Amino acid sequence: MHLNRPLRTLLFLLLIICSLPSCDRKDDSAKSENSKTSKLKLPDGFKVDHLYSPSEHEQGSWVAMTFDDKGRLITSDQYGALYRLELSPAGTDSISKIERLVIGKTQAQLADTTQPKIEMGYAQGLLYAFNSLYVMVNHRSNEDFAKGSGLYRLQDTDGDDQFDKITLLKELDGEGEHGPHSIVLSPDKKSIYVIAGNFTKIPQMDAYRNIPDAKVDNLLPLLKDPNGHDNVVNYHGGWIAHVDSTGTHWELISSGFRNPFDLAFNDDGEMFTYDSDMEWDFGTPWYRPTRICHVTSGSEFGWRPGTDKWSPLYPDNLPALLNIGQGSPTSMLYGGNSKFPEKYRKSVFAFDWSFGIIYAIHIQPDGASYKAEGEEFISGSPLPLTDGVIGPDGALYFMTGGRRLGSDLYRVYYSGNGEKEIQNVSNTLSDDAAQARELRRQLEAYHAEPRKGAVDFVWPSLKSGDRYIRYAARIALEHQPASQWQARALNEKDPVTLTQSMIALARRGSPAAKNSML
Repeated sequence: MHLNRPLRTLLFLLLIICSLPSCDRKDDSAKSENSKTSKLKLPDGFKVDHLYSPSEHEQGSWVAMTFDDKGRLITSDQYGALYRLELSPAGTDSISKIERLVIGKTQAQLADTTQPKIEMGYAQGLLYAFNSLYVMVNHRSNEDFAKGSGLYRLQDTDGDDQFDKITLLKELDGEGEHGPHSIVLSPDKKSIYVIAGNFTKIPQMDAYRNIPDAKVDNLLPLLKDPNGHDNVVNYHGGWIAHVDSTGTHWELISSGFRNPFDLAFNDDGEMFTYDSDMEWDFGTPWYRPTRICHVTSGSEFGWRPGTDKWSPLYPDNLPALLNIGQGSPTSMLYGGNSKFPEKYRKSVFAFDWSFGIIYAIHIQPDGASYKAEGEEFISGSPLPLTDGVIGPDGALYFMTGGRRLGSDLYRVYYSGNGEKEIQNVSNTLSDDAAQARELRRQLEAYHAEPRKGAVDFVWPSLKSGDRYIRYAARIALEHQPASQWQARALNEKDPVTLTQSMIALARRGSPAAKNSML
């Protein structure tokens, strides 16, 4: 048989390639393993282990995880079941054991093919606390999975190390990528916080730090999103709530986000989240980039559908600490429990699914709030980041996946190994900042039931030079009966105090006061 020169050359090259050691299956596996970590860019002194690929074992695409009280990792497939893993020590690219969690079913029920295939899963948030596993289901019930969106509590009632009791704490009206998301333990470890995107209606709450107004109140007419996306969402936007451990008392903390996926607390007990942009708005005057927000009591961040988004300059909402740019925010965590250099132990980490970047957000006190700078801590392409957590060993564990993409579990730890130490940063409070934060927190104590003497205490802070203090003072004023301060507001001469009190009166006063206000 006669072969032309290009074909002979091709066959010759193939013979050479297949004679190399890489054609061996074990070497192929090692090469694949190495390629997963070699694509990652890390700071000096950090190392990474690739631990597991659930998608290669037909275990779905993982998007949520938490460590239990025995140091095991519990994870969830975005469209499937829950899994529990026992991990090998740092420096080893493996896991010791993995099991699918079978919850609340007998062996007979498991064998019954008419039963739903999954008894618990489809979670976008997991938290092990109070001897329970809290699961934020994000799903419309169907024949594969009967549970609908909401917050569930799983318990082991017979001590066999398997969850056998499922309790629905609150049903939530929302699902999908803008539905209910993460669950986070409170700084004092006595309660939890939950966060949801702008496709999730705010359920009936027992208390409200700030009562969101669903009315469109801009003077200019609303231009809706021509693609139809923003036309079906809720006007209050994404929100954050505080919940007791039994799920019986819910308090709205903040609203006006687009689609924040997660939140984190720093050592000061202050809350932060990473809100998403609306990518189709890019290039318009009302485009708002992904942003890091300091979430204070009763805060509002001004997301609205279409062109009705509030400017960060508007006094009735709060601005971002840091605008990052385009992206798809997912996980957020604080480095306080990590075994990292101090610079990173005092940082908030924000995950971007689209561009495959974990940002280290370095925050420093600034008045009653903070100022922030961002650094690309870990990056890779592709690296569709979903969730992350600091493990009991002080390492950072993170996952990739989502939207049924190939999914992987990684561990990042600091070894040093003679590398030059990362320069430490100081974020201790100055006296002025300490006083400003203390005043803000005193004002926030009035963000509940009306209290005697509240108006007199709040009033001077309405003209504070610190925006976060002014905001906290106005929200405190709104929690007092308008009859106690309406006349004082209408007779006010200071322009800053007048502006803040008129906003409060517009939100909490009666229509009869309109002409006097104008």
